[in-house]
Amino acid sequence: MNQAQNASRSFWLTILVFTFIVNLTMMRLTFLRLIEIGANLQRATWSGMLMICFGIMLICVWLIFYIIRFGTLPFNLSSRFSHLQFKGPWWRALGIALFLAILFLIPYIKFSFEIGQDVKEPIRDPVLILFLYYWMCWWVILLAMWALKVAFGTTWQVSFASALLLLGVAYEILIRFNVVTSYPLSMGWSEGSRYYYASLYFSKWIYGESFPFSTLHPTRYLLQSIPFLIPDLGLAAHRFWQFLLWIGLTAIAAITIAKRAFPAQEKYAQWLAAGWLFLFLLRVGVYYHLEVMVIIPLLFVSTNHPWRSLIAVIVASIWAGISRVNWFPVPAMIAIAIYLLETPFTQSVDSNTKPFKGILSYFSQPILWTVTGLLSALLAQVAYIFLSGNSGNADAFTSSFTSDLLWYRLWPNENHALGILPAILIVSGPLILTIIVAARQWKSLHPIRWQGLISMIIALFAGSLVVSTKIGGGGDLHNMDTYAVLVGTVAAYFIGGRVQVESSDSWLQIRSWPVLTTAVVIPLLFLIPLLRPYPKYNEDINQQVYGQLVQAVNDAGKNGPVLFINERQLVALGDVNVPLVYDYEVVTLMEMAMSGNQPYLDRFYNDLSNHRFAGIVATKQNTGIKEAGSFFEENNVWNSRVSPYILCQYTPILTLEPEGNRIEFYTPATELQICP
Repeated sequence: MNQAQNASRSFWLTILVFTFIVNLTMMRLTFLRLIEIGANLQRATWSGMLMICFGIMLICVWLIFYIIRFGTLPFNLSSRFSHLQFKGPWWRALGIALFLAILFLIPYIKFSFEIGQDVKEPIRDPVLILFLYYWMCWWVILLAMWALKVAFGTTWQVSFASALLLLGVAYEILIRFNVVTSYPLSMGWSEGSRYYYASLYFSKWIYGESFPFSTLHPTRYLLQSIPFLIPDLGLAAHRFWQFLLWIGLTAIAAITIAKRAFPAQEKYAQWLAAGWLFLFLLRVGVYYHLEVMVIIPLLFVSTNHPWRSLIAVIVASIWAGISRVNWFPVPAMIAIAIYLLETPFTQSVDSNTKPFKGILSYFSQPILWTVTGLLSALLAQVAYIFLSGNSGNADAFTSSFTSDLLWYRLWPNENHALGILPAILIVSGPLILTIIVAARQWKSLHPIRWQGLISMIIALFAGSLVVSTKIGGGGDLHNMDTYAVLVGTVAAYFIGGRVQVESSDSWLQIRSWPVLTTAVVIPLLFLIPLLRPYPKYNEDINQQVYGQLVQAVNDAGKNGPVLFINERQLVALGDVNVPLVYDYEVVTLMEMAMSGNQPYLDRFYNDLSNHRFAGIVATKQNTGIKEAGSFFEENNVWNSRVSPYILCQYTPILTLEPEGNRIEFYTPATELQICP
């Protein structure tokens, strides 16, 4: 049996297994739901669905055993429908139109029938409708596969991968674009903070005074500062720019990995790989400013150009030094991974060389990259601390080292339904399996190359898990970012066939269709549930609340400085006529509270007790301590180290409730109270 037949056989077996699982899940969940609502199974309409699913499962089992035994399907679709030649411009147009219709219908049906949303007095059971919707999505996806095969005449495998990846990319962009709105206040507790910290790069121009830059994620805010070069841009424009950063830099990183890992002649495979990597990086949550450290090494590192490679590692490491501490070694590690994948040990070291000298010679460039990379990152951070104006608050740069670690967040909990560890294993599972399959051909690479690659992946995996347990994290996978970019790059090399084997000019390629088919399915498992209609706001109410807040701030500003703990983008964008109070913005204040930075907190308490501020803009403050719930540890930190001190010295005089928000305006308390 040739390679093409093996690929087709593996592909159809995988599709049948997935179809069996989809119908088994549908049958089980529907049965349990019917029992839960007390339905009569002999009379319930939904009992018919149970029979349909059971019948499809039997067909799947029969086809699976038939293919395993005979190596092919029991019927030849091409010969059976030979009188229908699915070719020509009309068929191509029909295929494209059908795919576009499916692309539109999956979210349209979800939105129209409010699937997955709380529906008041539903006519039909919303849970059963939800099950039916996801069951139908699988069949619609298979129809989309057929549509692309008709449209472009590709193989079934390529059509399936193309259909899922095109759907995934479109829905990912749709989900990201939903935050580009004209809503006048912060969407979420820290959204407005991002635009404020970005404005600090032009503080002399915007505020008439120079202020220190951010101590958290400086390169992110550097990229977000670009719209401030255009005066009078509103909040919606800044949101759109951030959307472009997410999509643009992630796409560039994905394309860069794919082009490096796949042969130039496999253009279609390159674009499919780039599409999957785009979804993978965004589902993990690799922030756009960190993609720079992925792009630079992949573009410029080459064993044939040692000086260019060294400069690339240094530049990317400098960027790492002013980005995130856990990214300090990553540019060098990406460069080392490229080196290990592309450079055979036996071709680089003379056979007569002693083992130790041979290993030292082979690793001379990686050692140089590691040392210079780490030094560049450390020196960049030190330089940034002083040049950014934060030399008096250097402890803020090491807050992550003094914060609590909450290990339970690795497992399913109220912050993350799957838990960090199971979720990252699911999302990156196909990449891990690809490397495991490749490792079965371990003789293709020298053991020292395997050891280097696997040890780096394990180190970043373990380190990322630790970072994910830090208080303030664990709600998504973004702290697994260093591991994600490395395992994605290494696996892409094996799939693309760009791993050079020992003692020959051939390349090692690992393409398992069961693994690849699973890989393209996984993103949609996360994306379809996240689909939401473009948000609609009551503009009249929101503008009224916005106007009340602006008026209250401007009035209080006549009596002294106004502190924006929240909603500081109003100052950055010139919506209010008060000078900026630099200290105690919500993100930094929360970070200092979680890390126990007592000198910083003492300054805050002292300013409150002296009634330094004529007014304070913040969310509703309370002192309740929780024993459980979503992010209850963070709630308790704020409610014990921040809220009591605000409520003791200040009184809320105005409560505003725009959609999805609750803001209070505080003025100095007139009655003496016993404070913490």
